[in-house]
Amino acid sequence: MVSNKVRWVKSFLASAISTSLMGIAMPTLAAQPQGVEASEDIQQDVDSQQATSSNDSVELYQFPEFKTCPSENVEPIRYQADLSDPNEPIKIYSDTASREGDMAYLTGNVQVSQDQQQLTADRLTANNRDKSYRAEGDLLFTNQNFVVGAESLDYFSLEGSTKIQDTRYHLYSNNANGEAEVIRVDNKQVLTLSNTDFSTCPEDQKSWVFESEEIVIDRASGWGEAYNSVVKVADIPVFYLPYITFPVDDRRKTGLLPPSFSNSNRNGRDVSIPYYFNLAPNYDLTLTPRYMTSRGAMLGSEFRYLTHQNSGELFFEYLPNDKAATETNPENLPEERWQYDVNHFTQLSEHWTTGIAARQVSDDGFFQDFGGSIQDSNQDILGQNLYVQYLTNEWLMRTEYQDWQLLNSPVERYTIAPKVQLTRYFEPNENDFEAKIHTELTRFDKDNAVTADRYHVEPSIGWSHETLYSFFRPELSFAYTQYEQTDIAGVDQTIDRSLPTLSIDTGLFFERTLNFDDGDMTQTLEPRVFYLFTPYEDQQNIGIYDTSLPTFNFTQLFSRNRFSGIDRIGDANQVSGAITSRFLDEEGREKASVSIGRTVYLKDRKVTLLDMPVETNKQSGLLAEVNWRWTDNIEVKSAIEWDDQTNETTHGLVNLHYEPKTNHIINLGHRYRKTPARTQEEAELAFAWPMSQDWRLLGRYNQDLTENRTNDAFLGLEYESCCWAVRVVARRYINIQLDSQGGLVPNQPDEHSSGVYIQFVLKGVGSLRGSTTEFLEESIYGYEDLLGK
Repeated sequence: MVSNKVRWVKSFLASAISTSLMGIAMPTLAAQPQGVEASEDIQQDVDSQQATSSNDSVELYQFPEFKTCPSENVEPIRYQADLSDPNEPIKIYSDTASREGDMAYLTGNVQVSQDQQQLTADRLTANNRDKSYRAEGDLLFTNQNFVVGAESLDYFSLEGSTKIQDTRYHLYSNNANGEAEVIRVDNKQVLTLSNTDFSTCPEDQKSWVFESEEIVIDRASGWGEAYNSVVKVADIPVFYLPYITFPVDDRRKTGLLPPSFSNSNRNGRDVSIPYYFNLAPNYDLTLTPRYMTSRGAMLGSEFRYLTHQNSGELFFEYLPNDKAATETNPENLPEERWQYDVNHFTQLSEHWTTGIAARQVSDDGFFQDFGGSIQDSNQDILGQNLYVQYLTNEWLMRTEYQDWQLLNSPVERYTIAPKVQLTRYFEPNENDFEAKIHTELTRFDKDNAVTADRYHVEPSIGWSHETLYSFFRPELSFAYTQYEQTDIAGVDQTIDRSLPTLSIDTGLFFERTLNFDDGDMTQTLEPRVFYLFTPYEDQQNIGIYDTSLPTFNFTQLFSRNRFSGIDRIGDANQVSGAITSRFLDEEGREKASVSIGRTVYLKDRKVTLLDMPVETNKQSGLLAEVNWRWTDNIEVKSAIEWDDQTNETTHGLVNLHYEPKTNHIINLGHRYRKTPARTQEEAELAFAWPMSQDWRLLGRYNQDLTENRTNDAFLGLEYESCCWAVRVVARRYINIQLDSQGGLVPNQPDEHSSGVYIQFVLKGVGSLRGSTTEFLEESIYGYEDLLGK
């Protein structure tokens, strides 16, 4: 039988510990237990543990060794008591137990456990008078999140605080580990670590360590603060931080974001250090100080907001004094360089909305100096748009203002100030007839040029008949347009234009089942015919305000006007035909498709943009597209326009994407385009491929075969261990302005920019996205930046 004395000691300790250790000793422990167990069965456990050898008890209590990088998260259950019921009462075991007045003593193989939490120690002393206890001697605490080893633990119930001395800890989730001289937990669950270090590297491979005089963690607010901290890499101090804040959960926090470093021939050494302000749950601000040794200091800012009715982003960059903008600089740069980009949307009511989309830069060379890619440096037009819109199922009313900034261009585009559109939709009736009336009024304005007011009204009626195997859609419209044009001398001219347009769009759907060893496939056959008729009317007296001739493609085969914009309505008497075949798997996913089509012209086209000759060819080039993704490893996209009158390829492209595993990527591409002005041809190779478990190689090479020059080339090397990662990328890319035909704009001093970019990640304190992330994901199709994940 168990003596009353032993039963009293067990019961007293269980009651004390249930209100202390399991509820408050560490900030992530479970809530108060529902019950406490102290029964005669305890003595049986005590007796069994007394038979355990001293060597076995050392093995049970010693701090686990974490010597290597785990291939996956450490499974903590092997260090814990096998308990899972949160209502399980606290169990207390020891070799011996005794009581002296208000004091209780447990010695030898002390174990306290409940709900997958366990405390083991050599000795545990409890004071019933001041409601405190002390555990010491090879102390080990484990739960589902971490393991902590210490020399001693003191709990003071009246203060609600805990003190743990000479500790070691290890977090299972990210392999984080370290030591602390003292850990304190107050009654508000604020955790304070004194003279501590932190790393996610294995204990025997401390590639980096974060040492702090004091770290304070407040889980209620999600904040952590570190004082007098030093980051060491290979035991060498790299930088010192007197004070830093950091997040301890997934909530957004104010603080420094990872910096970016680069070195280029255009800007010199380039450092950006963004700082994030979490101003409120629905808006934030990021300030990015940037310093370039060849240009000076720049400040960037990005403000984001989201309310019930409004959302948007405001971006601004400003360089007050560009050191490269000397009086003799060949590019005639201004001293002040800036860029703004505004995007705003407001939902005024259920049907009313308004928005702003505006972007502008200080000078033509801004993107060449600060853009960072051939795509950025060749931005030639920036728009500013403001609109108010009303939209229902029956009505569309939209008023907008549009302006543009053209870069590296001697001409200007017309400002639209304003444009008012009103469209009335008539939903299909029981006979499948549908109709609409579209009207618009537009004012075009430009300095030292002809200005105009344009009035346009276009009613249309159509019929749509569809079955499971076919469709038939005729449409008839009538466009009336009036121009009030004023030339530079102030002379007014009124021009009217009236044109009907008839189109008939029809097609069929056929399908059949194909049987393969790995499953059935469905093959479709989809012929389509489109007839278009618009009579000719002379339009040469009408200015070109917002109209252009788009690139010929499959969409143009079925367009009701070969021009984009209504300053020109093309005369047409033509038939377009196309046939498409698709291969679909059992889940309806497209595995492959082939399309071919062309337009046959029944009459010459007399309407042109300017004083150009009449188009007399009897048919367009032959268009073909092939898309192939029969397996998940290989994807092929190709398109071609073949002129069978001259036996020449007018336009062609082929892209191959091979990805047998995630981020095991090889891309091959070739593009060709021939115009009356010039021929463009380029080839590209891009790849991202692991060389071993820790090393990855990635790169891109894009060559202009016509000009025999490299458009963009970079080679990068990544190394990643379980606790740190580094990426180095050397890059050289063309950084010049090209004209609309791809030729060089004259008087540009440098053709190429080159630089070296470095991204360094300390896992546990670094970021997953860095200075090289964006351009790598844009340059290598299918690539996802996983550095540090």
